[in-house]
Amino acid sequence: MKRSLPTVSVILYKSKTLANGEHPIMLRLCYNGQRKYKSFGLSCSEKMWNEKKEEVRSTHPYAMSMNTLIRAEVDKANKKIMELERDKADYSVTTLVKDLSKSAPTTTSLFDMFEERISYFKSTHSHNTATGYRTLLNTIKRYTEDTDYELFEIDSEWIRCFEIYLRENYKDTSIKKFFDCFKAVMNRAVELGYIKASPFDDYRLIRPLDTKTPKRALSVDEMMTLMRYYMKTYGFGNKPQPNLEKTKKRYWNAKFRRRGQSKLTPIDAEQLSLSLFICSYMFQGLALVDLANLKWRDIRDIEVLDKEQYAKDVGEFGIDYANKHKVVKDYYEINIARSKTNKPVRILIEEMTVIPYLLPFTASIKNIPDDEADDMYVFPIYSKEDDTPEKKFGRMTYANYLVNVNLKRIAERLGLKPITFYSARHTYASTLYHANVPMGLIAQNMGRNPAEIETYLKDFDRDRVIDANQHLYITSTAAYKKAREERHEKTREERVAAWAEFEAKREERLKVFLEKIEDASGNSTEK
Repeated sequence: MKRSLPTVSVILYKSKTLANGEHPIMLRLCYNGQRKYKSFGLSCSEKMWNEKKEEVRSTHPYAMSMNTLIRAEVDKANKKIMELERDKADYSVTTLVKDLSKSAPTTTSLFDMFEERISYFKSTHSHNTATGYRTLLNTIKRYTEDTDYELFEIDSEWIRCFEIYLRENYKDTSIKKFFDCFKAVMNRAVELGYIKASPFDDYRLIRPLDTKTPKRALSVDEMMTLMRYYMKTYGFGNKPQPNLEKTKKRYWNAKFRRRGQSKLTPIDAEQLSLSLFICSYMFQGLALVDLANLKWRDIRDIEVLDKEQYAKDVGEFGIDYANKHKVVKDYYEINIARSKTNKPVRILIEEMTVIPYLLPFTASIKNIPDDEADDMYVFPIYSKEDDTPEKKFGRMTYANYLVNVNLKRIAERLGLKPITFYSARHTYASTLYHANVPMGLIAQNMGRNPAEIETYLKDFDRDRVIDANQHLYITSTAAYKKAREERHEKTREERVAAWAEFEAKREERLKVFLEKIEDASGNSTEK
């Protein structure tokens, strides 16, 4: 009697739901009443899975890449079963899954290995990682003049020659990224059984790489220079109308011109770049990708009591007067999760300080119902109408280029050192650090993990966040407060005098009232 063969199928494993709401795609092997699963490292929503065809639906943005990987794994499983049957070897689903994890075709080349990794990371929406692998692959192709290699040909001598080439053409920070990526590719090849060991295991660099990056933080004075320049050029008192054609010629690089023409907005490219930079600084060092993801619904208006003025009023006039004359300030509260770390960030910023830099973007939501406006992006980087991961990645790549080019031009014009967008984040952290703000609070504000002490920290409350952010403004300095206090001394004296006059009149009215009662009482006695 001929025995039955194992069945190989692909399923969407609905018993497990990932953090992104999708389910893992699994290879299922059934044999002799046993069942085992092997992960593809891919996931998909139930809506985008074709159960009948056992593949991702064609409407999925990564259908081609994902289905190619799925078919390759199914073919590999069937091929392994045929080999075991041909050799009449004993096996079970457990040993079969183990063999599939080890075995791999021997025809995979260096370029193939990179392409497989690039397809994988694209299918998992890791576009930045996929771009890093693509950049390294293109660099290797330039080095080898498009000559491909078998994986076993990549030895320590090959790597040494490649390192020499890199040192002649790239900075140490780039070489470090290239080597980290290359090591990951070769480790993956070892994991799949393509090669026995990675050539990087025993490799030593010709000399250590200097990966220290220069300090990017600006001084408070330099930051104020940028803000003054913005207000002078684009502020409330001076509203030049941007010439879009001139803007395009001046700010859109030829490499991006085709895409750039379709991304022109009614805001000058320089103004857009500087607005984003200053907003990053004021929004607690928020990264560009997090600013791009910000929607109007994320920005909430709140009122915050001016505790200092309240305390003064209590001391001068008493609790009743202070409660009656409470002074509140309007703040924006933003609660989001950082794209890079997924850590929650709570941003609190006084409205008047940031309005000049947000105002240019409010035109897009004028005359639009609130529910529709809430779902729109604040900054014109992403588009609600075309929100696929590929488009968002392309737009973010372009935004990085556009913003940094314009920041460099602005810095040159103002006589400042070169500026990149990341300088805003460095400046925020540095400013607070030198103002003796606790490291734990700075880390919390920026969505980072305080090194090794997080478990001992309690979240700082709203008032501590606001007090910390006050150090960003010149209005918080002792000199400014003293000058302001002297300027308003007369006003305070007038308030005290007015209150004293009110008290005197009240005493006078009370005295007159008592006299009337006395007179009325005397007349009654006489009668």
